[in-house]
Amino acid sequence: MNNDLKILRCNASATELFQTSFFQLIGKDFVNLFWKEEIQEEIRSSWIRRAGKSSFPVILSRLNGSFQILSQSISNDQRVLYIVNLDSIRVPENREEEVRLKLALESGQSGVWDFSLRLGKAYFSPEYVRMLGFEVEHFPQNFSHWETLVHWEDREQIRTLFENYLNGHIDSHDTEIRMFTRSGKSIWVWSRGKVVERDENDLPIRVVGTHIDITERKKTEIRTAAVIDIGQKSSLLEKEISIFNLALSYSLQLTESNWGKIRLIRDEVIEKEFGLYKIRNQSSSEYLPIEPTTVFPRILREMSLKFFLRENEYFELLLYNKRTEFEEIDYKEVELLGTELVQILIRKRTEDLLLTSEWNLQSIVECSPNGILILVNGQIQFFNRSSEILLLQNKNQMKNKKVSEVFGFLNGDDPFEFIQNLSNNGFAPDQNVIEKNIILSNGQKKWVSFWAIEIIYNGEVSLLVYLNDLSRAKDTETQLLQSEKLASIGQLAAGVAHEINNPMAFISSNLETMKRYHKILSHYFEKAKIELSRYSADPNVLEMINEWEKADISNILSDTSEMLDESIDGASRVVSIVSNIKSFAHVNKEENFTRCNLNEIVTSAINISQHNIKYYSIVEFNVANELLEISCHPQELGQVIINLIVNAGHAIEEKKEHGLFPDSQGEMPGKIEINTKLCILENNKQYAEIKIKDNGIGIPEELQSRIFDPFFSTKEIGEGTGLGLSISMDIIRKHKGKIELESVRCAGTTFSIYLPTHQED
Repeated sequence: MNNDLKILRCNASATELFQTSFFQLIGKDFVNLFWKEEIQEEIRSSWIRRAGKSSFPVILSRLNGSFQILSQSISNDQRVLYIVNLDSIRVPENREEEVRLKLALESGQSGVWDFSLRLGKAYFSPEYVRMLGFEVEHFPQNFSHWETLVHWEDREQIRTLFENYLNGHIDSHDTEIRMFTRSGKSIWVWSRGKVVERDENDLPIRVVGTHIDITERKKTEIRTAAVIDIGQKSSLLEKEISIFNLALSYSLQLTESNWGKIRLIRDEVIEKEFGLYKIRNQSSSEYLPIEPTTVFPRILREMSLKFFLRENEYFELLLYNKRTEFEEIDYKEVELLGTELVQILIRKRTEDLLLTSEWNLQSIVECSPNGILILVNGQIQFFNRSSEILLLQNKNQMKNKKVSEVFGFLNGDDPFEFIQNLSNNGFAPDQNVIEKNIILSNGQKKWVSFWAIEIIYNGEVSLLVYLNDLSRAKDTETQLLQSEKLASIGQLAAGVAHEINNPMAFISSNLETMKRYHKILSHYFEKAKIELSRYSADPNVLEMINEWEKADISNILSDTSEMLDESIDGASRVVSIVSNIKSFAHVNKEENFTRCNLNEIVTSAINISQHNIKYYSIVEFNVANELLEISCHPQELGQVIINLIVNAGHAIEEKKEHGLFPDSQGEMPGKIEINTKLCILENNKQYAEIKIKDNGIGIPEELQSRIFDPFFSTKEIGEGTGLGLSISMDIIRKHKGKIELESVRCAGTTFSIYLPTHQED
């Protein structure tokens, strides 16, 4: 090769290796030809620095197999390369060839070893012995001694490796292990080996390989991993103590120290101090925090380094009790790591301050109950969570969208022009707040108050818009008006009921008297008929008997009795209904709750709503006898139960109109089950439960979340106001209870009301 790593000559083995011709190889870039793309630049820069002899194993080769590269300069601008395919090494045919192979492998800085697996004998090249710090003539050439030099954390790995060789499970290996030198220092070596001799059963009996000292590279890798790991931890909003401990654990690993501390010092006062120590498990090391109760050992060796975070603040990194003396490379690696740590901490603190300020401002804006928009040329550049909720949009729908695409006005005005004009009316919020009825992109209408002002946002003239949702206030206002109307109607109903009650009193009394008179007359007529029958021979008597039969007087007397019974029953029902109307229409002027029996309230509600459900439904009421009196407003609770029963009747009626009831259920297929009982809910508090279940049409799942909204109704226009369930929800909340819904389309609906049996004062 020349200095540009272009191929000048090659032998026949090279053409076989690359499977190409001599003429196609000449002039090719050897690095691009041999190594994979991800490390080509790294190899190129490394080769340019190489001089004299060198030998090293190949990683990430484009070719299949394991290779060793041997290099020697032959002039200022030329060098010779030998590419040894370790997979093709066979047992040397003679001693001379074996010596040649070992000399080739020993060139450069590679240490060669040769293990006889069955005999436990070994050969270690002089370069290998010197790499471990021994004198060549004093190094025992046996496997047992060599194994004691393997780092204790890697010995199990080595034993497993050679067991796999002995059992014929592997033919070669390529791994990284740690070795102890004569001084006790540990180094990282790159170990590669291959079976070169087998017995008559084709089992390995001899393995040859190389070791290369890669300690400096491994320390660089560990430090690089430490910087990446610490950087990632800092970006995850970890506390500083976690970042310091992580850096300390890597420092212990880099220097192979057993104890370490970090002191955070400000104005020469130690503010924090924490540390780690290493314990040895069976095949690995673990770093544990130093606690106040931890017994600190006698200090044998110490490394101390200071790193300044700012003028009056620094941290001191202390490492203790390395197996050997701390070396220059230990200081170098820890200084590099500490410098990186300082940069990471400074950046993290700056980012934390900026993030805190940003969070504070963002929290204020996001927690605002008002919607906030920033418009640039009519497009939305910023919005908070309240504006998303108010305008029924999400982030993907709002960003860079024209405000006119998000909402509009019923009168057709352009929203952006309106906001521009609004921002020119003055700076005081109370001077330019305007209420408008808007229509959203989904067709929903809302009442919103607007306030706007001109600002500079990201260097551009913009409009800041405040939106306040007035829909609930408007709904409340409408409900109050409706409540006043209902109260007036209630008072009118109470007056009418009172007026009806007076004539019903004498109607009922007269009917009872007529019933008594009818009974006397019927008895007399029947007795007279019997007496007349005895004188039927008399023509006049016979004529009277015939007229009796012709007029069917007996049936008339019987029917009249039944008619009187029905009239008395009807009058009783009218009296009962009037009484209930008076009770529920009565305006409750008392603010305090009264103790009432819940079963009586439910019974009264059933009686009132009976005329709404009697044609298609039957009501089953299961009373809990143990149900105690509860503190409540009985009229309000009765209103809730009436609403639910009437809604259940309408659901059953709708289901029958759609023909969804089986024919076997007859003319009255509907069933409304009402149950009351006591139960224990959260915080072990006692509640009275009212469960109203029907087998009606059910509520679609997509509408279930809206049924308690004011003015929301699934009925046709004119058939309902949409206030019943909303008012019911407000009443239940007023009683500190809750109402739950379960509904399955075409199967039925169940409302469960839970009321505390003991209200707080």
